[in-house]
Amino acid sequence: MVLKALQAHKMEASWEGPLTVQERLGAVNYLIAFPTSNRKPKVYHINSLKPFYSRELKVCQFTAQGGDDAEWPEGVYYEGKCAGGVEEVNLSMTLGRMQRQQIQELCTSYAPTFSATPGLTERAYHSIDTGNAHPIRVQPYRVSPQAKTAIEREIQDMLQMGVIHPSESAWASPVVLVPKPDGEIRFCVDYRKLNAVTRPDNYPMPRTDELLEKLGRAQFISTLDLTKGYWQVPLDESTKERSAFTTHLGLYEFNVLPFGLQNAPATFQRLVDGLLAGLGEYAVAYLDDVAIFSDSWADHLEHLQKVLERIREAGLSVKAKKCQIE
Repeated sequence: MVLKALQAHKMEASWEGPLTVQERLGAVNYLIAFPTSNRKPKVYHINSLKPFYSRELKVCQFTAQGGDDAEWPEGVYYEGKCAGGVEEVNLSMTLGRMQRQQIQELCTSYAPTFSATPGLTERAYHSIDTGNAHPIRVQPYRVSPQAKTAIEREIQDMLQMGVIHPSESAWASPVVLVPKPDGEIRFCVDYRKLNAVTRPDNYPMPRTDELLEKLGRAQFISTLDLTKGYWQVPLDESTKERSAFTTHLGLYEFNVLPFGLQNAPATFQRLVDGLLAGLGEYAVAYLDDVAIFSDSWADHLEHLQKVLERIREAGLSVKAKKCQIE
């Protein structure tokens, strides 16, 4: 197995494999082959390698039964309010039975926080300051029939969630579809011309090397991923018209913070920094990725509980299947 940094999460690494040791290159370096892909063999240090053992993956899974009007059992993970929705929290295979049970009890006590539907916080609002700039309108890009279908599906979903609403704005930016590492499509708007006339927010972003240094000596590290993080931040009412985007279906504008705005990372990082204020000894965040790290299991349970409580109080939600407890 080879330890590799994840592209989707700034503060995480995962074990990839099983792979094959093609050749030993001295005392600490090995040439690793990737038999199931076209990738060329690569040299890895022994610290990034470990033996592979085939084991059954263990997950903490809860299923919500019943229709939209059914009474939801206390302590059950649910995905929005869809019948039969399932949310999973990934548990490390190194955790013992008692530890898994304790995590199950902790997570079920925060069941509504684990949702595939974005929350909506009142702790932050996003504004777009364009000064005296005149409204900018860009025609929609030409897209394939498949892309049109994807756009229609995304717009319908966003309308149902209350993320967007029809617009009569003088502003308009075109839509782009960006593939995500997990195969899903991220609906984005090309706000480059809007960003060019937007006053920048220079709130500092954390250095990933400093974050990783904090995590390096911890015995237990867990990560929480906020559900469609930006969409949990509302737009200031006067800003909504500037977020308008144009498609073959018409003109819409956002109720919440969309991806692609120049100052979106600054607004969100300011929110999570405030969310974790006073917890810096065991919790850090890079945008919507939150890491909790502890030296003992008892401390880790307490730290997880405090972070989840902060998230619940802020009205935010967590995407359980992207969380990792270990």
